[in-house]
Amino acid sequence: MLSHELIRNYQLFSKYKGHSLEAFESILKTSKRHILADIAKINDTLSLYQLPLIALDRQLVYPPDLTEKDLLNRMLPTLDDYLFQDERLDMIIIYIMMAKEFISINHLESLLRLSRNSVIADLNLVRDRVQAFQVTLAYNRQDGYFFEGEPLALRRLLESAVSSLLQVTSGPWVFSYLLHELGLPDQKKVMAATLEELSRENHLTFISEKLRDLIYFFCLLAHRPFSRNVRAEAVDTFPLASPAVETMVDQLLVNFPSLTEEKYLVQSRLLGCIQGDLELVFQKPIYDIMEEIINSVAVNTGLSITDTPELRQNLYSHLLPAYYRLYYDINLTNPLKEQIKQDYESLFYLVKRSLSPLEKQLGKSVNEDEVAYFTIHFGRWLQAPKKRPSNQLVALSVCPNGISSSLMLEATLKELFPQLQFIRIHQLDKIKLLDPSSFDLIFSTVAFDCAKPVYVTQALMGPVEKMMLKKMVCDDFHLPLSEQFALDDLLSIIHKHTTITNKEGLVSDLSRYLIGNHLTIEKGGLGLLDLLTADFIRQADAVSDWQEAIRLAAQPLLEHQMIETSYIDGMIDSVNELGAYIVLAPKVAVPHAAPKKGTRQLGMSLLQLKEPVSFDLKQEGDPDKQVQLIFVLSAVDSSSHLKALQELSLILDDDEHIEQLIEAKNTEEIMSLISHMIEKGDESHD
Repeated sequence: MLSHELIRNYQLFSKYKGHSLEAFESILKTSKRHILADIAKINDTLSLYQLPLIALDRQLVYPPDLTEKDLLNRMLPTLDDYLFQDERLDMIIIYIMMAKEFISINHLESLLRLSRNSVIADLNLVRDRVQAFQVTLAYNRQDGYFFEGEPLALRRLLESAVSSLLQVTSGPWVFSYLLHELGLPDQKKVMAATLEELSRENHLTFISEKLRDLIYFFCLLAHRPFSRNVRAEAVDTFPLASPAVETMVDQLLVNFPSLTEEKYLVQSRLLGCIQGDLELVFQKPIYDIMEEIINSVAVNTGLSITDTPELRQNLYSHLLPAYYRLYYDINLTNPLKEQIKQDYESLFYLVKRSLSPLEKQLGKSVNEDEVAYFTIHFGRWLQAPKKRPSNQLVALSVCPNGISSSLMLEATLKELFPQLQFIRIHQLDKIKLLDPSSFDLIFSTVAFDCAKPVYVTQALMGPVEKMMLKKMVCDDFHLPLSEQFALDDLLSIIHKHTTITNKEGLVSDLSRYLIGNHLTIEKGGLGLLDLLTADFIRQADAVSDWQEAIRLAAQPLLEHQMIETSYIDGMIDSVNELGAYIVLAPKVAVPHAAPKKGTRQLGMSLLQLKEPVSFDLKQEGDPDKQVQLIFVLSAVDSSSHLKALQELSLILDDDEHIEQLIEAKNTEEIMSLISHMIEKGDESHD
């Protein structure tokens, strides 16, 4: 019997046809024996439906020209030859929520094709899971199993179960099976076609993966047996006007009148997955928040962010739906979060600090899943453009799952294939509008038919997958492969002369070495204590004005020939032009200018004043602008100073730390305090 795990493996075999069992060992993190057993199970099902089998030739895997979709379609509508695994809890939740009649253990046994004890065990897991939604799994002899909770809580539980189920490769087919077993009509295609037509009429673009989840969710909402008992959700006054979305929802309700009672829920969810567009969906409050975020990132990272129309368009595209998701507490899972936190370590922390304008507007904090998406936007912008040769191959980078995932995919591909020129596409239908002669190949997170070669990949790839993808493309287009020797050949040589104790680890490390982990450029570089030594600290009783404060604070950098005089003038000009944005915390300023103003070397200096100097340029009487600590940053690029600023931020987040540094009697005491504060901050951050 097939399972979602076997289907995922089949998908992988199809994606990397002709690769070795050793390569799949590393990707799947399992043994060769286990993989061969999986192939045998898949072949049993293929044989049952009289389909061609997966072939093995000299340890190389050759699946038939049959997609996993074709295979699953053969098994519908009953999925008799499918073994339910991780999706069972989602199935139980949806089934109990949607059933119009008494639900017993016997019903669930039949649905899941499990023993009574297994069903009871699953029900206990469901009972634990739904508690997080303030929902209770209850039972009585009259109604059987049912859920108790506030209407909104029940809706959110249903929404979460649908989204979770669709993360599984075979999720859409399992959903169809559920509808069949519930005796409910399958309206997915009609709903999808309606939303597509309405979005086109209203000039709206939606993030396709998130919209897909909503289509399935809306189909269930239209059949909810308890909708008559549901009060209108308290979201009837929206924080921002969106006439196009409101019009679209009204039109949708004409086609699906049973959703009328759910109007505001439908509207809030569509707002949460709309693709922001500065021309078609412009909302000034959102734009103003974006500008504040950009300024905040510039301050916190010490970078000059100017002339960035692409950054602004991409950032607005993400910020608009993110605002509504956060406002309505719509959960978003970012599968790239941990990878982004690792690859952009310091930048992630500094961007998180920089989202305070959004948090202030919303009155709530921004979760790390959303922070990670914002980080990739700025991380992508920070990557220095590379000179590209002429007459190069052109590749489309297709990722319909949102601008942030698209940027992550493109960043990965550009590092793997520096010899290619990339064009980013967010919507599949936009490919039809392109002249086929304008591109040579396509990288996509979803499969589709095209006259040009399509390489199905994902935004987040492991080192082995990167190597396999690179080898496939280089072989197909006769490109020079920097890794001239194949991984399998290299392993054979090593095995010939040594004993391999951890093959999986060796394969992973070799792949990482051969491909290179190029996405770590934003990790942050040198720390604060690497830059700020005792030689670069000055103490003074008082200065006449803030200009003198900046000049005196920068003097050590000038003396060590790390900056030119023009850089000091550039810092003063920036304050005169942009205001006291450099005051990052009460009593603390971090002046800086663009590297082109006259930086020679990465560095930092500090001026401690006994008497405060006013950076209150607008003369508003702001006590926080009375500065006694001036950290001058000399940045030479976009990333090498980020770790230092991250550590400085850890210090500035604590008012007590600031007071201690102001009161320190000598440079030795300042250095000792900073060292202790960084150590303490790192511990709390971990």
